[in-house]
Amino acid sequence: MVEKETSLEKIQRLISKQESIRNVATSAHIHHGKTAFTDNLLAAAGMMASKNAGDLEDGMATWQHSDEQERLMTVDAANVSMVHNYQDHEYLINLIDTPGHVDFGGNVTRAMRAIDGTFVLICAVEGIMPQTETVLRQALKERVKPVLFINKVDRLINELKFTPEQMQERFMKLIENFNHLIEQIAEKEFAEKWRVSVNDGSVAFGSARENWALSMPFMQKKKISFKDIYNIYDENIPKEERKKWVWENAALFEVVLDMAVKHLPDPLEAQKYRIPKIWHGDESSEFGKSLLSCDGKGELGFVVTRIVIDPRSGK
Repeated sequence: MVEKETSLEKIQRLISKQESIRNVATSAHIHHGKTAFTDNLLAAAGMMASKNAGDLEDGMATWQHSDEQERLMTVDAANVSMVHNYQDHEYLINLIDTPGHVDFGGNVTRAMRAIDGTFVLICAVEGIMPQTETVLRQALKERVKPVLFINKVDRLINELKFTPEQMQERFMKLIENFNHLIEQIAEKEFAEKWRVSVNDGSVAFGSARENWALSMPFMQKKKISFKDIYNIYDENIPKEERKKWVWENAALFEVVLDMAVKHLPDPLEAQKYRIPKIWHGDESSEFGKSLLSCDGKGELGFVVTRIVIDPRSGK
């Protein structure tokens, strides 16, 4: 009997296949749902129970300190690795959950230098907030490609009582404003080609707390519509029945990890345009060439992405 490959063994096997790697982060304004979003991905990878994903008591797996639980927000950037199957190929997704509060912007900036793409989360109710623009600016400054996830869509249904038509109008406005920011902030080379679109699947929407997501390619593949989600929020349908249905039919992890594989670059592609931005050495040197080509046999190099203060010395 062949033993089943563990998650760690899968990661070890894929780590040398650069075309199958996506180094990504979550970015958002505070309380727009990054950590609940990450929980869903961890649950799909078998690293936590799916019923706990996004739960303030039993979830929030990337919160590392008691003050994060007390403040209900991420303070330190936390990273996890998971394997995702997309079109019969396995991909290694290395994900960093970054802080959303303005006081911890340094952690976000350092994290951006370690990744090539980012999920930018926007609350469907609040829309683009000051820190949304800040984290997007930080990403684009480091030539990190964004994709968009419109979160907390359940609030439009349950709290604001939006019709499907009103929700579509809200989504289109958010996407328009997001693309306008990209055009304003991004370098000329990336301003147009990094715009996001519903049609190509670089935009998804859903609810991290409720564990579901949709994108246009996913709906076409699964032959479901947004109306199916809208109807599942009927007040006569029990919450547990709704959660079971969305996990089986519109699981967040499948939608967003498909989006990462399809729309965010692998290291081989990304380093060609990112190295000149984040490394100021001689690109024509042997070391410079190995960085640009992402040569696994090149000289060892590293970048500091996290600074830890000793609580005793304060240094």
